[in-house]
Amino acid sequence: MVGIFKQHHAFDGEGIFLGDATYLFVPDNPRYESSSRLLFDEHDHPVEAKNLTPEEQKRYTWRRCYKLVSLLHTNRAGEFFLYAGLRVTEGRAHEAPVLYELVEDFVRDHGRGVLKRLIVDRGFIDGEKIGHCKRDLGIEVLIPARTDMDIYQDVVGLAEGGLLTFQAVPAPAPTKGAAPVHRPERIREREEARQRTLARRKAAAKESGVPPVRSEVAAVADLKTFTTCPVPIHAVVNRESGNEGHAEYWVLLDTAPIPDALRTRQEYALRTRIEERHRQLKCFSDLEKFSSRAFSLVVHQVVFVLLLYSLLQWYWQRQGRSDLPRQTRPRALAQLRPTLIVILLYYQNYVARLSPLEYQEVLLTLAEPARRKILAKTRRLRRGLAHQLDHARSP
Repeated sequence: MVGIFKQHHAFDGEGIFLGDATYLFVPDNPRYESSSRLLFDEHDHPVEAKNLTPEEQKRYTWRRCYKLVSLLHTNRAGEFFLYAGLRVTEGRAHEAPVLYELVEDFVRDHGRGVLKRLIVDRGFIDGEKIGHCKRDLGIEVLIPARTDMDIYQDVVGLAEGGLLTFQAVPAPAPTKGAAPVHRPERIREREEARQRTLARRKAAAKESGVPPVRSEVAAVADLKTFTTCPVPIHAVVNRESGNEGHAEYWVLLDTAPIPDALRTRQEYALRTRIEERHRQLKCFSDLEKFSSRAFSLVVHQVVFVLLLYSLLQWYWQRQGRSDLPRQTRPRALAQLRPTLIVILLYYQNYVARLSPLEYQEVLLTLAEPARRKILAKTRRLRRGLAHQLDHARSP
């Protein structure tokens, strides 16, 4: 299927791909083949049970799960999302080796130059694999550093020593979408109350004189302290300054040169798009609603759900409906339903444009011969349209 996407030029020229892993939860039944039982916190993050006492473990929850590792393609504007690779493993498997295997398979099957940019989170830090992607596969990798890494300590030390030149990150422009025409009264009142509350909080913060949080970025080139990585690494140092001069740092590592640190920071923001895909698929596409405990059927369900999702994304992109890929599937399909039903009656050189109720009124007031004639025609049309699609396609 990925080959068909490539054949029809579905991949964007910039070649941006997002890698991530997510847990697929199932009932606590050991008959789910190849599943794992792990300890999770309230945010569904795994916790090491061996480091906790029995009393501490009571604060967390044991859950049975699989792990889905996926490779998602998008463009810089986030106008579409195509799954280019996936692997379902047991929950306790580490995701980093699995993802880099997917990358290797993709390049082997579809050639170099399609996957040009790989954006992942810190769970995929592997110096040798990152260097292999850059040197042997022609893939630039963007990944955040862990706070316990030497390269992180080095660049933060440079920042605290005043040796870096920071530039401010501009605040995002407020976006306000048009309100729906037929918004229910209670929802309209709730939204107005919310806007009043936000206005009060903004005014109170302004009067208190508390400075807002300020974000800044700076670039550092040609770092060699990521010793396990065989290629030079460049870094974007992000500084979030809060009240009383307190500052927090987080660092992005990039195998590509950084001409604009702000652009690299904005590029990394694309990675959160794959987490939203996971949420939508789990909540609206039955990704976790497995009807079998056999591992092969679990994998098949995941494959076909992601395949359907990708095909819908590709269709909407080809139709020029860039507003639909970000919507949930029920919401997008609702947008494709016809909003106006019109019945046309033709007679010689005349046409009547009727609503369903007007048409029913006409039928009830016609003389018997005319009513039977129109009723027979209506039945022929109904039988002819019995097997048509339920949802109208967008033009």
